Amino acid sequence: MANQIQEWINDDDKLYNLIIEIQSSDKKPNAQAEIAFNKLCELYDIPRMPEDVLTIEHNSEDVPDSRSLFEEHALLKFLAPENEDPRGIVLSAAHNILHNNLVNYYEVAKKEYNNELPDICQIGVSGEGYTSKVIFFQKETQNWEDLGCLTIASINKQTTS
Repeated sequence: MANQIQEWINDDDKLYNLIIEIQSSDKKPNAQAEIAFNKLCELYDIPRMPEDVLTIEHNSEDVPDSRSLFEEHALLKFLAPENEDPRGIVLSAAHNILHNNLVNYYEVAKKEYNNELPDICQIGVSGEGYTSKVIFFQKETQNWEDLGCLTIASINKQTTS
C-alpha cells in the first residue's frame, strides 16, 4: 500500500512548497511543526481550534467533518511513538481531517488503559494550538474546566466491546 501522505505531498505543489520552505529554515523540528500547524490551517481552511469548527464549516466545503487540527493533532501525538517526528504528526493530522479519516477516541482510550477500559471513559483535550494534549478525567482530581479542556469525549465500555 502506498503512503497516502507522501502521495499527497507529491500531488499537491502548494503543500510540497510549504514543506520545503519550512524544512529549509534553521528552526528545530518542534518549531517547524508549529509553523506547519498554523500554515496548514491557512492553506487548506482547516479549523485550527474547536471554536473555529462551526465558522469553517459554513465557509468551506473542503472540511468534511467537525474536528479541529488542535484536537486531531493531540490524539495522534498521544498515539504516536515517543520519538515520532513532530512535523509528521502535524501533517498526518491535517491529512486525516481533509480525508475524513479521523482518530477514533476508543483507540486512544485503549492505549491509555491497556485495553482495560473503565465503564465510562472521559477524554479531554487541553492546551492551545500546537501544544495540545490528551487528558483522562478518571486520573485527574480537577474538573475539565480547571484542566483547560476545550473538547471532551465519552467512551462507554459497553457500546465499544
